[in-house]
Amino acid sequence: MDSHITVTEDWKTFCGDLDKKNIIMAPFCGGIPCEELIKKESAKDEASDSGAPAMGAKSLCIPFKQPKEIDASTKCIHPECASKPMKYTLFGRSY
Repeated sequence: MDSHITVTEDWKTFCGDLDKKNIIMAPFCGGIPCEELIKKESAKDEASDSGAPAMGAKSLCIPFKQPKEIDASTKCIHPECASKPMKYTLFGRSY
């Protein structure tokens, strides 16, 4: 499992790692509207890859062991979110 957990603060990397069937640890504000955007915009077009899951990412948990501190320059993983992230959160697709 550890080899399939990636840490990122970049949306493009987040989506790419998700497509590689990884679990992503990313800074997250914890807002429900933001999570809905993450879920919607990280979903794959079903026509693009018929064998892969098409669902978007959903938050799984907030790990006790954080990869680093959230500082003033850290932004929430969704590029349109203006809220300050609370913690790094694990995201993944349901299979």
